[in-house]
Amino acid sequence: MASEPKQYRWIGKKKPPVENYRFVMGKGRYVADVKLQGMKHVALVASPHAHAKIVSIDTREALKVPGVIAVITGEDIARGTKPLRQYLDIPGVHWRPLAYEETRYAGEWVAAVLADDRYIAEDAAELVRVEYEPLPFVIDPEEAMKPDAPLVHSAHSCNIMWQRKFVWGDVEGDFRASPYKVKARYRWNRNSTVPLETFGVVAKWDEGNQILDVWASIQMPQYAEQISSALDIPLNGVRVHYDVDVGGSYGVKRGIKHTVLTGYLARRYGVPVRFIEDRLENMRAGDMHGPDRIFDVEVAFNEEGIIRSLPLKRVLK
Repeated sequence: MASEPKQYRWIGKKKPPVENYRFVMGKGRYVADVKLQGMKHVALVASPHAHAKIVSIDTREALKVPGVIAVITGEDIARGTKPLRQYLDIPGVHWRPLAYEETRYAGEWVAAVLADDRYIAEDAAELVRVEYEPLPFVIDPEEAMKPDAPLVHSAHSCNIMWQRKFVWGDVEGDFRASPYKVKARYRWNRNSTVPLETFGVVAKWDEGNQILDVWASIQMPQYAEQISSALDIPLNGVRVHYDVDVGGSYGVKRGIKHTVLTGYLARRYGVPVRFIEDRLENMRAGDMHGPDRIFDVEVAFNEEGIIRSLPLKRVLK
């Protein structure tokens, strides 16, 4: 006789989330609820161009606005931080919180205003004058792969940053032996996820102890390590407070550029700094937009509908 299936105490059992009560009672604590004494706020200047050379940035009028502490540009960030970590080894391509010398997508941040509150910062950001020289650009991923396509990064001779082929099993043999084959093309267009809570971060620099405290609506690996690397702070000098709630994610709570920018401002000007994305900032320049994807799929299968091999060609941009 077959034995009865083992009954587990936790696995496969419905359990109510422990935080439900405080959320229903309005007792959640999100990044926007973190308020520190003397805290300042950030607003951004974004590029309207898909690709352009930054000729000049005039911050004089913005700095005259009462309550404005500073206006920084990509040049300041390039001098004061290290490039953000990338997951591909791409020599000559540097990723920073603010564009330096060129902007490469519409909405890319080119300057940041630090002020007493967000309203003042936004008003001052409108007074920053940026002179651009528009450059050729390419949007379609397959067009970008052509030899004569406009280059996104001039340090490379083409726009293909990474290419690799994976093979498991005898794909060609399976196709020769299979009586039925299907071929299809699918497109997953570029998208912007919209979590209930946009990304937010608060940073405070402790000069005496050389510690950067960070509160963020974060869901990503190696967060403290990447902050440490970009700001050139020892890893034990980055203290991330994980006791804040996260209002939805959908894969976009990876605000490393937001955090490095905020941490840089907090350390340079000696004040706590808070940056909460508005909805437009989140949709056009969040850290983890979905790429434009094209899939060319072939399927080899037999009379029983059993798939023998499935070659997949994927193009990402």
